Amino acid sequence: MVAPRALLVSNGLSEDLIVSILARGLQAEGVAVTAYPLVGLGAHPPEIPLLDPRRDLPSSGFSFRAGLRGLGADLAGGILGLWFGQRRTLHAQRGRFDLVVAVGDTYCLYMAGAASADVTFVATADSVHISPFGYLPRVALRRFAGRIFTRDAETADALVAMGCRAESAGVVMLDQLQGTGETFGLDRATAVVALLPGSRRDAPDNATLLAETAAAISREAPEARFLMPIAPSVSMDDVRARVEATRISVILTPLFADTLLRADVVIGLAGTANEQAAGLGKPVVAFPGHGTQFGPGFLTTQHRLLGDALLPTTTARAAAAAAVALLRDPEERRRRGEIGRRRMGPPGATRRLVTALLNVLKTTPLIAEIGASSPAR
Repeated sequence: MVAPRALLVSNGLSEDLIVSILARGLQAEGVAVTAYPLVGLGAHPPEIPLLDPRRDLPSSGFSFRAGLRGLGADLAGGILGLWFGQRRTLHAQRGRFDLVVAVGDTYCLYMAGAASADVTFVATADSVHISPFGYLPRVALRRFAGRIFTRDAETADALVAMGCRAESAGVVMLDQLQGTGETFGLDRATAVVALLPGSRRDAPDNATLLAETAAAISREAPEARFLMPIAPSVSMDDVRARVEATRISVILTPLFADTLLRADVVIGLAGTANEQAAGLGKPVVAFPGHGTQFGPGFLTTQHRLLGDALLPTTTARAAAAAAVALLRDPEERRRRGEIGRRRMGPPGATRRLVTALLNVLKTTPLIAEIGASSPAR
């Protein structure tokens, strides 16, 4: 019996992680999975074969957020040649897979459309909470997306009204927040602030800003303690040196889920991590960083997505004042936390998506043929 084949295309680090999670679920059901990360080299386990070309560009996938300098650096780094190579590779996959899935935004959907005229789209970045779908996204959705799985019900409803086949599946990354029970030596009465520097190359710089924010909080709330989770993609030694230079006591840890579960307030310069915190019911304070990812534009977008679960500020000092106010107001923490839970939805998206993708596979000609030729049980 020939195993069904699936190609999962993604365009971002968080999307790569989602692809890896979905791939494991599909592989457990006998599906042969290949992945193509369009941004960077990919963050996939070794058992998942990857297509080429791939390249780690200077902007880490944020060419336009980084302005003309970032775009210029990517042009010098070969982004045009990479793009044409990616299009050739994807077009060469036509007819080779029984299921093609795009995990990301409508640009990812457009790229995956080179590999199939019927792409299953897991829309991780698009939401009507952020903005309505413009003309070009509508064209991509109608031309390439056979089925669409959104992160929230409101977006699914808007797409159905546009004539698309869409349903809400939720946010896969909420399923990755199982803690170990670690307490970090802090009792339950201790006020804890989580500091999220992100997982990209500007994380050490973000860690410096966050440590300075923690120092400002300590002057107003000396009882507070600080946890900073460090992603595997970030040098713990580099971050430790930056934090120690600020002379503020911060517990550095690789335990991300435990950090969020223990936190009363979160200060984040991160993308998915901020959303995960909100999904756990933690109020998030944020301010623009100095890197390419978490600038003023991204902060505005994330605020639209999370609503009052996120409290946007303009500077580290303002973020410190906002965090102190939240530490002293449990009712406001609860209110913002409930908004975060509603905006992010319930856990279980992984199971729902894997089941849905398997159901899509069952309707393909190959699976139908296998089912017809297999002996009855």
